[in-house]
Amino acid sequence: MTEEHGGPRQRDDVAAVDALYRPFPDFSTWPRLGAVQRDLWARFAAELNDQRSRATGDQLARAVTVAVRAAAIDTGAIEGLYQVDRGFTMSVALQTLAWEHALGERGEGVRELFDAQLAGYELAIDAVTEKAPLGEAWLRSLHEQICAPQRTYRVLTDMGWQEQPFERGRYKEAPNHVLLGDGSYHAYAPVADVAPEMRRLFEQLRTSTFEDAHPVEQAAYAHYALTAVHPFADGNGRVARALGSVYLYRNGSIPLVIYANQRTAYFDALARADAGDPTPWLAFVANRGLDTMQLVEETLRTAAGPRPDEIAESFAALASPSGARLQNLARRLLGEVEARWVQATDAVAHDPAHSWFEATDTFRVNIARDDASPFRFQLVALASPDVLDVREEDVTPEVTASLSLRLDQWVQRQLTALLVDREHQVRAEQP
Repeated sequence: MTEEHGGPRQRDDVAAVDALYRPFPDFSTWPRLGAVQRDLWARFAAELNDQRSRATGDQLARAVTVAVRAAAIDTGAIEGLYQVDRGFTMSVALQTLAWEHALGERGEGVRELFDAQLAGYELAIDAVTEKAPLGEAWLRSLHEQICAPQRTYRVLTDMGWQEQPFERGRYKEAPNHVLLGDGSYHAYAPVADVAPEMRRLFEQLRTSTFEDAHPVEQAAYAHYALTAVHPFADGNGRVARALGSVYLYRNGSIPLVIYANQRTAYFDALARADAGDPTPWLAFVANRGLDTMQLVEETLRTAAGPRPDEIAESFAALASPSGARLQNLARRLLGEVEARWVQATDAVAHDPAHSWFEATDTFRVNIARDDASPFRFQLVALASPDVLDVREEDVTPEVTASLSLRLDQWVQRQLTALLVDREHQVRAEQP
């Protein structure tokens, strides 16, 4: 399913619900990012730029592609078009072995939806590079592209829920207010107000105040305003996430990546903005940007070294690392590393019965004592200076898709470094 529109069906009811619509605010009244968040953004951006300066063009393209593919596969899952899990998102984003087969197993039409959504993010990049001017015509093209395989959408009518024809690339011609569980409505812009509201939105996006703003403020505002209007019959969320990506990509060459398992927090933050407090929404977008910068940086750092299977020849499986503490959450984090370590070492152990060496590499979780620290955990390999910063919410109530992708690449780097060291030892021992 996609958005389920339960709009009123009688003329008087339509007028009453239309009157509930609250126009999105002008950008001049939009909150600004706090000092702590700005400092964090500057720190992570500097670290990412440093890693970029050492990378090749191919490595840069690959790292951004991983993030864009993660955004493209999960944007449809957020809308319930199909289901994803941590491993599936990782497989599609990294294009691991048999990722296309895994995509096909998700059901008929999922590959077409993913391809359309991926092409939509390419249109967002075109807006950044000015191959396509950012305006209403571009937005309608984006909607047409990102929703291309979708032929119908679900609507509550006098006859009950029905699938109705879906006009892609055109503003809505019927109300799409959402019927809530308590019988009330969440009102979007009335049909007659869509065109003037969309003109106003793009006027706001061209103001000098907006153009000089922090990219997180820009992305959060553009996304929120579009969803507040809900100008299309369906697909507004997918379009809004791609539109928000324009501003993060323009500043830092990263898309806005929101994973399906962040759906509840995502909609809660938007609901707070609807209620008049956009600050949690701004923080949510900032945190997703930090996650994505970390993902791109981890991909670049991993690409800078050789793959483990390019080095390993006849090494036996290495012992799994043992755990330490921040109580259950630290153990969970260490358990995730252990599982990936076993999988990675098994993949390069061509002859487990014959071991050239025995090695035990120890991992540790450092825990920040400051309760206000945004990154409560630091994952450390004792034999390496390579560390991984982790938020508490990345491991509770479950490991997020973003952290999962980063852990896979971090473990790969640790294994690569260990195998290189062992290979040098073996060569030195040979006559």
